[in-house]
Amino acid sequence: MGDETSAPWVYDQVTKRWVDLSLGVAGLEPGEAGGRYRCRACRERLVLRSAKPGAVNSPHFSHKAGADCSASPAVREQLAIDDRVVIEFRQRITRAWPGMTCVLEYPAGLYDDGEQPAVVLPPAVVVPGGLDGQGALVVERPRRPVDVEEVQERIRTVRARYGVGARHVWFWTHDVLHAARLADLPVAPRGQPKTKHATIAPTAQQLAVIASGGRVYFLDGQQVLVPYGVHDITHEHRAGEDWDFRDWRRDWRHDWRISHPVPTSDASRWGLAPVAFQELTRTRGVFTLSAANDLMLALERSQAGRWNHRRSEASKLYRERHQPPLPAAPAPVGGLSPATPASHQTARQAEPTPVPAEHPRAVATPMAAANPVPAASGTDPTSATARPGLEGVRAVDQSVGSDDDYLLAPAAPADSPVRLAHVPPPPAYPPTVHLPGYQPLQVPPGFDRHG
Repeated sequence: MGDETSAPWVYDQVTKRWVDLSLGVAGLEPGEAGGRYRCRACRERLVLRSAKPGAVNSPHFSHKAGADCSASPAVREQLAIDDRVVIEFRQRITRAWPGMTCVLEYPAGLYDDGEQPAVVLPPAVVVPGGLDGQGALVVERPRRPVDVEEVQERIRTVRARYGVGARHVWFWTHDVLHAARLADLPVAPRGQPKTKHATIAPTAQQLAVIASGGRVYFLDGQQVLVPYGVHDITHEHRAGEDWDFRDWRRDWRHDWRISHPVPTSDASRWGLAPVAFQELTRTRGVFTLSAANDLMLALERSQAGRWNHRRSEASKLYRERHQPPLPAAPAPVGGLSPATPASHQTARQAEPTPVPAEHPRAVATPMAAANPVPAASGTDPTSATARPGLEGVRAVDQSVGSDDDYLLAPAAPADSPVRLAHVPPPPAYPPTVHLPGYQPLQVPPGFDRHG
């Protein structure tokens, strides 16, 4: 910015630009030059010294008679910070547009009357011919909050100086001083993962820029936040819909629609689409921000699908709550227990009836084959009341043992090779051999037992 002087921030009332002595003194008149140079802090006239060839000192500006700036140190410090932010921003844009002329200008100039309030807005970064030769591009970079009257005045002066076709762009710092932060907005752009966008309540200054046809962006660290309109709506309740969901969908009737690429004046709030700040260092598409516009188009494409899905769920909920009652269950079949499902009873009836095997010490009758003996423990096996189905079974000798020792089992077919392993063979000794006083029968010689 040149050498340190008592007036480092100099405004040229002829060119309406900030004077950068590091670029040389070409086109600058030495001395007072008819009051051409003004101090931005105190707005007093300055003198350009050591601008003639062969001067011992480097070119610099100073107040008359070497006096110091009359502005307070606090005012000078704030203006120095504001202007430094704009200077660095211009350097970034210059790197992004090789060969383009980017200058710092005061579109309206400084007030000639020293009693007027000091100008808060810093110089603007101006591309005189624009990016496509269709009109000047004026970029504002305010660091501190600015009154809405001053914003409107800057808009008027830009149009008056650069024409109605000039594009006016404002980059605001993303903080609570420039916009009130609201609740995050969950979004699901078509073809992209679900995420959340910050939303803000725009200020009167930002609404004035949009109303005039300008653009508003926010700088947040390494990101540029591009606003779009969020219009909060409530879906109309139609016949056949229930919207009072009991789960996480309880707020589905409250929805939103988008307006883009510039939010309309009737938007409830502004959503902020993030774009990598590095995009400002590219040689093309710096201010078109195509990535942000593509994101807004994806949000709009998914909008109708989101609405249709929510209405479909509301209709589904209505059908679930208002569907006709199911028909009454059929009467139970006679003789079935209500506690036992009919299907279980049917399955039991379908099972084949087991056929008892012939006991080695019992002779079965046809009635015994038709009435198998159940395997019940703890009862008298010869009792007809305790063992139903044994009416036709001839009693056997009870001195050997009980039939519970050899429970009757289903008889295997005659030609079946399978033998029931738990049925024991008949005893190999006479059943009464163990009784007291047993004497074997003596057969006389020559006696024919068959004769």
